[in-house]
Amino acid sequence: MKKILITGSQGQLGKALNEFYKNDSDVQIVNTDISEMNITDAEDVMQTVRQIKPDIIINCAAHTQVDACETDQERAYQINAAGPKNLSEAANEVDAVLVHLSSDYVFDGEKRQPYVEGDSYNPQSVYGETKLAGEEFVRRIAGKYFVVRTAWLYGEGKNFVNTMLRQAETKDTVRVVGDQFGTPTSAKEVAKVIDLLCRSDKYGTYHATCEGSCSWAEFTRAIYKMCGKDVSVIPVTTEEYGAPAKRPAYSILENKKLREEFGYTMAEWQEALREYLAERNLIKKENGHFMKKKVLVTGANGYIGRHVVSALLDMGHEVIASDFSFDGVDERAVRSEVQLFSGDENIYEQFGRPDSCIHMAWRNGFVHNADSHIQDLPNHYTFIKNMIEGGLPQLAVMGTMHEIGYWEGAITEDTPANPVSLYGIAKNALRQMTFLLASGKDVKIDWLRAYYILGDDKKSKSVFAKIVGWEEEGKETFPFNSGKNKYDFITVDELSAQIAAAATQDEIHGIINCCTGEPLSLGEKVDEFIKEHGFKIRPEYGAFPDRPYDSPGVWGDAEKINKIMKNR
Repeated sequence: MKKILITGSQGQLGKALNEFYKNDSDVQIVNTDISEMNITDAEDVMQTVRQIKPDIIINCAAHTQVDACETDQERAYQINAAGPKNLSEAANEVDAVLVHLSSDYVFDGEKRQPYVEGDSYNPQSVYGETKLAGEEFVRRIAGKYFVVRTAWLYGEGKNFVNTMLRQAETKDTVRVVGDQFGTPTSAKEVAKVIDLLCRSDKYGTYHATCEGSCSWAEFTRAIYKMCGKDVSVIPVTTEEYGAPAKRPAYSILENKKLREEFGYTMAEWQEALREYLAERNLIKKENGHFMKKKVLVTGANGYIGRHVVSALLDMGHEVIASDFSFDGVDERAVRSEVQLFSGDENIYEQFGRPDSCIHMAWRNGFVHNADSHIQDLPNHYTFIKNMIEGGLPQLAVMGTMHEIGYWEGAITEDTPANPVSLYGIAKNALRQMTFLLASGKDVKIDWLRAYYILGDDKKSKSVFAKIVGWEEEGKETFPFNSGKNKYDFITVDELSAQIAAAATQDEIHGIINCCTGEPLSLGEKVDEFIKEHGFKIRPEYGAFPDRPYDSPGVWGDAEKINKIMKNR
């Protein structure tokens, strides 16, 4: 059994280490704080260490109040520099490994690219100077040591995350520094690294921060978004903020030695933050607890599908992507080779028993009278039937405004359906089949109706995609109808966010219009599109007549989707 002595055990990292080792029968933790062992007192340290005889000493004790260090320099030196010196000498006495926690503040923040372990030091504050002094004592004195530099640490206790959440309770707007960049790092993730290091003899100095980077303002926005806090974050400069101690403007550390020596990569900072918030029941959901879901997306590489996959991943969900190819699918998704329309009754099991399925797979969606719409219906029916009977808890199927056919005004969930195209007929039939299959089953059904989609135009087959192509060909004009028909235009990114939110929430189900609820004439939208892109091409309105089955004005009733998006 290994005996580990932890100093500063009541701090964020100390608590994280205790949590990490709590079920490890091969590790005995001895916790100390200033009352048990004063690290600034060399005699006290030596006597305590001799008595305990630890195999490993992890020094989490530090004077971390950066501004206070400027006015209380002696205390900062004693804790951050003399303390590690005393621990180094005591570790040698009992042949223990010393793990010393240090900081990004040993650098000046002027590099503008991630700092690696061997970069030159140039601390700009008393805190940084004393942390560097502590490092140098450890490297010079300790026989077996790990110096672990981390940054922007948060864990159980007083930290930036909790401070921002407290401010959200009383404020609608917060001002946060936007010109300092680093990596928010979970104490839990650092504890994993320390354990990894202590199981080796690859001594030296290591960086240990989560992957990725952001500003303090961006960090704050992520906290509020994950927790469902409607608070505006206003970035301010370091100068405007006016802190006494100078902070590094660029504080991003690269975990180079971790990768080189151990092949180890730490968690992305967003992932670690989400886990931290979830463990503390701080992530907002309607039922009061975190609902990270495993979501199957069929047609994941389609025009809309690839955007939905990314939206789900950004929300923190695990995504299983299903399609014939995956060239445009977000790399964070799990790619499944399971045959969607195999007819296998166990297909729900084969897909890994997802919590939710967004069924978007569909052939020839832009060709409204293709025979395939009717021919493929049995495959869609069988897939949905087998998923529901397999135990799928939630199913969202992509519908369309074309189920309704000719209609003037807002489409609600009660609007009668009278489709006039094979595409609309097939979708309407599938909707009726789906609700019939779900009748009496413990499954939530979301039928998501889409309207006029814009964005990612080269991958669509809309008039806007055609305009892009004609512009690139150098055409000066293109023939068009009157342009007077009004539609509900929505960008593919906005639509995807709505689909992702609707398919993973637990309160509002049935027919849901994914839309803006705001009608705009096609001509106005075309003119706006051309202007936004700086195109020279111009439409010839009235060059051919309007189609008789196109409504003068049709849009979605957005009441349900607005509630869903508000409650995210």
